[in-house]
Amino acid sequence: MTSIRGKLILVTMATSAVALVMACALLVAYDYVTFRRGLVAEVSTIGEIVGDTSVAALTFDDRDAATKILSDLVSEGSIRTAVLFDATGGTFASVTADGFPVTDCYSVQAARFTVRSLVVRAPVGLDGGERVGTLCIQADLTRLDARLRSYGLAFGLVMLVSSLTAFLLSSRLQRLISRPILALAQTARNVSTERNYALRAPRYSDDEMGRLADDFNVMLDRIEAQDRTVRAQREHLEEQVAARTQELSIARDAAVAASRAKSDFLANMSHEIRTPMNGVIGMTELALATELRPDQREYLEIARSSAESLTHIINDILDFSKIEAGRLTLESVDFNLRALFADAVKPLAVLAGQKGVELMLDIHPDVPDDCSGDPTRLRQILVNLVGNAVKFTEQGEIVVSVRPEEGGGDAYRLHVVVSDTGVGVPSGKQAAIFEAFLQADSSTSRRFGGTGLGLTIAAQLVAMMDGRIWVESASGQGSRFQFTVALAPAGTRTDPAGPMAELSGLRVLVVDDNATNRRILDGVLRQWRITPTLAAGGEEALRVLRDAQAAGAPFHAALLDVNMPGMDGFMLAAELRSLPFAAGAPILMLSSADHGDGAQRCRELSLNAYLVKPVTQRDLRAALMTAIGGGRPAAANPPPRPAQGEPAGAALRVLLAEDNIVNQTVATHLLKNAGHEVTLATTGIEAVERYRTGAFDLICMDLQMPEMDGIEATAAIRGIEAARGIGHVPIIALTAHAMQGDRERCLEASMDGYVSKPIRRADLLAEIGRVTGVAGATPAAPDSPARGATLRFQDDPAMLRELAQVFLEDCPARLAELRTALADGAAPRLARAAHTLKGSVGVLCEDGPFLTARLLETAARAGDLPLAGELHPRLEQELDRLQQDLRGLGAAASSTTEALP
Repeated sequence: MTSIRGKLILVTMATSAVALVMACALLVAYDYVTFRRGLVAEVSTIGEIVGDTSVAALTFDDRDAATKILSDLVSEGSIRTAVLFDATGGTFASVTADGFPVTDCYSVQAARFTVRSLVVRAPVGLDGGERVGTLCIQADLTRLDARLRSYGLAFGLVMLVSSLTAFLLSSRLQRLISRPILALAQTARNVSTERNYALRAPRYSDDEMGRLADDFNVMLDRIEAQDRTVRAQREHLEEQVAARTQELSIARDAAVAASRAKSDFLANMSHEIRTPMNGVIGMTELALATELRPDQREYLEIARSSAESLTHIINDILDFSKIEAGRLTLESVDFNLRALFADAVKPLAVLAGQKGVELMLDIHPDVPDDCSGDPTRLRQILVNLVGNAVKFTEQGEIVVSVRPEEGGGDAYRLHVVVSDTGVGVPSGKQAAIFEAFLQADSSTSRRFGGTGLGLTIAAQLVAMMDGRIWVESASGQGSRFQFTVALAPAGTRTDPAGPMAELSGLRVLVVDDNATNRRILDGVLRQWRITPTLAAGGEEALRVLRDAQAAGAPFHAALLDVNMPGMDGFMLAAELRSLPFAAGAPILMLSSADHGDGAQRCRELSLNAYLVKPVTQRDLRAALMTAIGGGRPAAANPPPRPAQGEPAGAALRVLLAEDNIVNQTVATHLLKNAGHEVTLATTGIEAVERYRTGAFDLICMDLQMPEMDGIEATAAIRGIEAARGIGHVPIIALTAHAMQGDRERCLEASMDGYVSKPIRRADLLAEIGRVTGVAGATPAAPDSPARGATLRFQDDPAMLRELAQVFLEDCPARLAELRTALADGAAPRLARAAHTLKGSVGVLCEDGPFLTARLLETAARAGDLPLAGELHPRLEQELDRLQQDLRGLGAAASSTTEALP
């Protein structure tokens, strides 16, 4: 029954049936209990009468009389069994109806019902109360069963008549409720199907159903009114939609124009900012190449450093803008993953080493060598995180670990962790550091600067590489910056140079005071099947070395760390060279910083290699192969240093198209100093005319110029080449534009190269060398006997001699000031003297004594006089060697002059 009529009838009948069943059940239960009690009373009375009759038979032991009495009892009514027991409990007489089961009744207390019978036990006694026996009677339940059957028949008949009566009554009475509900439902159905809101539901009563009908009709009134309003508005809907569509189109065009204006603004701002920055950096570099006083050189170095910092900030802002605008895309090129990590970390390791912080790189053996992705952006992420770790870590170590991550499918998934022992990030600031322009410490007194964009850019780049970035840190307990990225397998695989058979089975002594570095080297060497033995210091290493020699298992090579407390690496190497059994063993020196005199000391001790940490597995393997396979100690392998000048090449005829006077000056000087001939054009039109009437080997073209920009001028020049049938002249774009697509736009315009402003000498000459094969003609640098320091101005012998003369005259006085301040224990005077000496030395070199003087100045400013006392002898030795070298340069120059005709 799904209709409301059926449900009402069903509810009524179910209610009546349940009530009737409960009433009948109670009535039957009451009668059943009452009848059972009457039956017990009846049988018990019979038992008492028969017991009194059987007293004589028990007294005179007349069994026949007792049996006769029991037989008469069983033959009548419902009694089926009668048993008479004597005073001892023995059976005196017993009578049972045929086929009726006898129940043990002697143990029954008074009366008990079984499944088929009622058992009653009655005592038999004399008038004086003396008990002479016991009578047990068992009656069947025939009358009780018959009574229950009659009740069941009557109950069924009552239920039938009651249900029929309830059905007839509910069928008629349910209309009082169902009729208004059905009418209301039918009205709602008609309104829904016909959309006729003028219909109304009838009202049948004044109760709740009547009020429901009234409320429904009121709702229909409101809907009808709204429908009339909608119908009226629908007539003008198309006009409104057209008007709104036009408004949205205008708003969309305005948004697109605003976005384009924003991009153009960023491009123009990039050009406008980079143009004066080009002048600042370029002119500073040119000024630094001239003869300067020490204080002037220091001022210019500070100015150049500040300009470089500002350039980094500008690049961060532009990168963020490109990402925010969705204009930054990732490249997909093949690259060597291990080489990328090593190249990115090595420069930062030098900065960390200057602070006394160990920077280590730990790449798991399962990490692939060759991948496909955007190496530039991956390097940007890594440099940002490691650079932050170096900036915020004053002591301890920084570890960059790279592990493969499961679940990458066809792609390589990397898990990179940069952990440090720095200041840490408070838990409340950890989410904020990845937001734009926010820093963990944004107060005006913060120790560390920055734009607050580096981690934001890194987080967005990681997201673009299908990864995530997070940090685990606590204030004062260091940080663990972690990120994952997905890289594709490389299209072409390089054949990795695995460890050769000569390395298998070697025994190598590893000496490093840093436990993490020992663990990394241990894992790498064991991967090559080398047996390493680890020592935490020089004394322990000597003991282990002697034990191994005594056991007949000497080491085949030794890896020594330079910076160790007590006995450093060079002191340990000298000890090893003094031992007869270890004098010829290959020794590789590892350093966390490029020591100015490291190469010289390696040569003096006949060491086999000098490697700057973090050492790549490829470099370490090559150094071991060279040391083990050479049969004798190879020459020390000092870390590569930046070249002081480019290799000599042919002079080029260069057409420089540039409208900005500052940029003209910078580019002209850079090109002329490289040995090239420069012709200047200040507009695009002038550049085209000069090319039309002249002959040039190279054109350096600015993009933004009046009258005709660089793109248009390039197109005109390519048109001249096509019309004349002449060769293709290389064109390099010089532009302050740095937005995504600018390089591609230049290359699509038939340009051959691209140099972003501010123009740096190395970048410009490298691009010239790439497009022309000529790096620039530079004067040949004189042979320098300098040890432990790389001299500046080797491409200008006259200036170098003049500066050397000034330094040789000034150095003794500066050293005397230094000694006096140190002897007096006057830290402020010592810092000023070290600062002045550092400026004088910095004119001639940027390593060796310059670095030592800087460390001594730092120690003096911190009031650490014991450390300054330790650095002073080293500085004296390095300055003695530098002065000897400078005097040698003067003698060589004099000899050359005397030999000239």
